[in-house]
Amino acid sequence: MNLEEFNIIIFITGIIIGCVATLALKSYSAKNNSKKTDSSSNIITMKSLQQELDNKQVIIDNFFTDSNEHLMSVEKRLTELRNTLADNASQLSNVKIERSITETNNSDTVEAESFEPPRDYALKKDKEPGMLSEKFGFNDKNIDIEPKRTI
Repeated sequence: MNLEEFNIIIFITGIIIGCVATLALKSYSAKNNSKKTDSSSNIITMKSLQQELDNKQVIIDNFFTDSNEHLMSVEKRLTELRNTLADNASQLSNVKIERSITETNNSDTVEAESFEPPRDYALKKDKEPGMLSEKFGFNDKNIDIEPKRTI
C-alpha cells in the first residue's frame, strides 16, 4: 500500500466519523431542545391555569358578596313587612302583634353587657391579683429570691 492511498483512506474515514458525530450531536441537541420546550410549555400552562383559578376565585367571591347583600336587603324588607303588619293589626283589630326588633342592635347590646376584660392583669375591684400583678406568686416580700451560697 502506498502512503498516498493510506492518507486517502484515513481522510475518508475521518470524514465519515465526523459526519456520524455531527448527526449524533444534532439528534442529542434536538432531544434537549424538545425537553426545554416541554418544560417551558408546562410553565406557560401552569401560569394560565393559575390565572384561570384566580379568575374563578374572584367570581366566587363576588357571588358570595352579592348573595350576602341580597339576603341583608331581604331581611330588611321582611322586618319592614312585619312592622307594617303589626301597625295595621293594631289599627284594624284587637290582636296584638309584636314589632320586629333588628337583631344587629340586640346582639350589640348583649355583647356590650357581657364584655369582660382579659384576666391577665389585676382589676382594681377584685381581691385576687391577676398574673401581671406585683403581688402574684409571692407570699412574702421579705423572702430572698436568690438562694444563699454555702462555702
